[in-house]
Order: sequence, then structure tokens, then C-alpha cells
Amino acid sequence: MDRKVMRVVFDVHNEFGRLLDEVLYKNEIAARCAGVGLLPVEREVRICVSHQTFTKVYAMDVLLCNGLMLEAKVAEQLAAAHRNQALHYLLLTGMNHGRLVNFRASRVDHEFVSTRLTPEARRRITVVYREWLELNAESGTAKASMLAMLQDWGAFLDVNLYREALIHLLGGAAMVTAPVEIFSGPRVVGTQSLNLLNKSTAVAVTSAVQGVEGLREHMQRLLNHTRLEAIQWINLNRHLVEFRTLHKGSG
Repeated sequence: MDRKVMRVVFDVHNEFGRLLDEVLYKNEIAARCAGVGLLPVEREVRICVSHQTFTKVYAMDVLLCNGLMLEAKVAEQLAAAHRNQALHYLLLTGMNHGRLVNFRASRVDHEFVSTRLTPEARRRITVVYREWLELNAESGTAKASMLAMLQDWGAFLDVNLYREALIHLLGGAAMVTAPVEIFSGPRVVGTQSLNLLNKSTAVAVTSAVQGVEGLREHMQRLLNHTRLEAIQWINLNRHLVEFRTLHKGSG
């Protein structure tokens, strides 16, 4: 099936070149795949993910034969963000295989994306409360909400999904996301949007696998240049979930 799809992709690129808009490539690929018997062909397949009152909808570019995903891009080159998106869609749908193609290069840039992770395997997480202090009721709510999400969805999904859902469960962006003043000594450099549990405590959700301690150092530097007292940091490192509390002026 993948070989048939790639023949279609190469033919489209050879015929139309590399300067079409992304949607045109997707439409032509879908039409030609149907023409060679790769049926059914579905475009913009909705992927709906929900937890409690939170819902988010994604759209898969092309689904072939109910089992092979095709994600098409027009970028200078394929990047980690493209690979992560493709894997995210596979995990959300319970599928195992997908093809990522980029039409903007002079020759088609393509990668096969696959996973053997099952929803059950992704729910097997190890939780570490390293330096975590439940400073306030909001901190407890954030922790409980994240753990409930992980039990529902499992780990390994796009960190932006967990972050967006947590903000929603904490009251929504209008209540949680706010500009925070950044200081250089007594001088205000400007403001930066952060997610706040309350006036003195921020919450950060990351997915660092490497350089975790380096990220901690930079997060501490940021905290030290604000009026905040602490950052409640949740790092989703695949199966390892770490909860940490960073204090003003420490480390």
C-alpha cells in the first residue's frame, strides 16, 4: 500500500513541480489514490480528543484504506514538529503507520512514521514528586488534573494538548494566562505571558527528554526575574512524569 501511495506522490510532484499550495497536493493525491484503487480515500479526517469538559479536534490530511495516514507538507524541509504531529495523530487514532511527505523540496522529501505503542502501554507511567510542594489548593488541582489526563489519554502525546487541557480545566486562558513583569534589577524589561495558578505561583508543562536539568536552570532564571514566588513544573518525559516546585531565589 505504501509503495502505491509513494508512486502517486512522485508522479504528482514530477507533473506539478514544487510550488503548489499544500491543499492542492492533498486533493490531487487523494483523487489519484482513488483512481488506483486505494479505497476508501478520506480527506480532512476529524480526530476528536476529550477529557471531562475539554475537547479538541484535529484533522488528518488523508486516510487511505482505513489504515494508512498520509500527512503532506510544503516546507523547506521536514522538521521534528512535523514528525511529532504525525506520531501524535497515530497515537490518538490507535493506528500504527503513516507517511510524511514534503513537496516543497526539489525532490520529494518523505519519511515513514510508525509506532508500536498501545494506549495501555502509554498509561503505564512512573510519577516522581521531585522537590514538589503543594503550596496551595490550586497546586493540588493542577497535579490531580494532570494525573487524571494521563490515566485517560496516556503519555507520549503532543505536550501542547496536555497544556491546553490543563489551562481549560483550571478555568480557561482568560483566567490562567496573564502578562507577568520581567525585571532587570529595579527596571522592568517588559511583560511575558505565563500560566498562573494564582498571583504568586505559575505552572509550566514541558516534555523535555534530554537537558532536563538545563531547562530547570533556565526556568529558575526566569522565575528570579519576576515577582512570582514559585513555579509548579510538570515535565512529561515519556513514561516518566516529574512534578517539581521551583522557589524564588533557589538553585
